Amino acid sequence: MASAPVVVQGFVDDRVITLLRVEPDAIRIRLDDNHSWRTAGAAIRTALGSALGEPDAWRPVDEGSADDVLRAAVDQVLSGEVGAFIRSHGGALTVVEVASGVVTVSLGGTCAHCPASDVTLTDRFEEAVRERFPALVGVRVDAAPSIAMGRRLLGLFPVSSHG
Repeated sequence: MASAPVVVQGFVDDRVITLLRVEPDAIRIRLDDNHSWRTAGAAIRTALGSALGEPDAWRPVDEGSADDVLRAAVDQVLSGEVGAFIRSHGGALTVVEVASGVVTVSLGGTCAHCPASDVTLTDRFEEAVRERFPALVGVRVDAAPSIAMGRRLLGLFPVSSHG
């Protein structure tokens, strides 16, 4: 997270703002789950407006390697809507490794045996990670061979609505 002018940094220090990312064409801000834009938005907008008048007060933070940045993007995705969606179905997605732009995950809970987990991984998880980290090489599942084989076999059978 960037180090911001005092007027904005106070919101970070007080954990009202959990993400503050300065990009070339935007400033991304995420609020803690206990705060909302309805209640804190006006004060944050006022502070941000003031802080933008102090460009020398902004300090970049060394983000580390590309894999460190990718890991942070993955953590952000899992702590947000995608993670909530997975947990709402009794599933779990655990990061096994982040290396060379590839995220390796394991699936647990109901995701471990769900034939739709591939859709969740590609249409939800991978897409959200790629939005935050466009250089993502890919996402792979570290699954037991029997689970991987079961998923492939399930894909071979047509779905019947006749029971």
